[in-house]
Amino acid sequence: MDNITHTLAGGLLGQMGLKRQSRFAMAACLLGASAPDIDVFAPLILPVDGIAFHRGPTHAVFAVPVLAAALTALLWLLHRLWPRPGKAAEFRPAALFAVALIAIASHPFLDWLTTYAIAIFSPVSSRWYSGNAIFIIDWVYWLLMIGGIAGSWWRSRRQRANPGQPARIAGLLLVAYIGFNLGESSAIERATAAALRRQGIEAELVVASPPPFAFWRRSIAWRSADRWGSGTYDLANGLRLDPVSYPLGLDDPRLARAIRNRRYVRSFLTWSRMPIVVQEDGRTYLSDQRFYGQLRSRVVPAKVRSFFRRNAFVVPLD
Repeated sequence: MDNITHTLAGGLLGQMGLKRQSRFAMAACLLGASAPDIDVFAPLILPVDGIAFHRGPTHAVFAVPVLAAALTALLWLLHRLWPRPGKAAEFRPAALFAVALIAIASHPFLDWLTTYAIAIFSPVSSRWYSGNAIFIIDWVYWLLMIGGIAGSWWRSRRQRANPGQPARIAGLLLVAYIGFNLGESSAIERATAAALRRQGIEAELVVASPPPFAFWRRSIAWRSADRWGSGTYDLANGLRLDPVSYPLGLDDPRLARAIRNRRYVRSFLTWSRMPIVVQEDGRTYLSDQRFYGQLRSRVVPAKVRSFFRRNAFVVPLD
């Protein structure tokens, strides 16, 4: 997800009641909710490419307690340097660590829900996982979280009873929304695999990606051992698979040469769950089906398709 969403998630967790657990607990919620994205700075100091490292080690389950301990230590140092005002909550390191742990764990969970995926067991395993349920920027998330945070803040300022109630209600609605989208994507992926099987095609992977804005629709990408195809789903027309499929193209000699000579191509393939080699305007490109298909999908706005075409999901090989 985007960092605004992660920060809002931290704020919502704080307003649900975590902010009252210790001095600096709200800071732990806000900082912890975005902490795993510290990996965006890795290419500045390490010989890695962001596409392979981002959403890797710092987003894995093994990193959550390490980041929580580091954040707790940082806030303990701040506590030592800045004496506690009389009305401030008591500094409770164990409670603060638990708060940081929850806030940090929210980050890989929200990222897993997107199509982009995370390497949740890195560095033990380089396999990437995704829930394919939520677009990377989701307006429903924003509305629910802003509403919950604002409602709890207002109740707290007015010293009303149970100030965390609006945030907790928003949290329950978020869980329901996430559950609906996970269920829809899973059902569409199963239906796609079944439809392909009736055509004599055994799909190795099917991804039903939610587009921006219209969370009830899906762009579908499927691949077999040697071919890939696409489709769409919406409530009005149901599941529609494009009649044409294409070769994966991974045996192209230009790809083999690029793998030997270009680190970015190797990094791209480390991240890519659905790599394909395509021909456009007489040139050869490496792409990932999840995003290449969205460049042409009717359920994705034209401006968004244009943005993706100008960015790193289409890599020239010649």
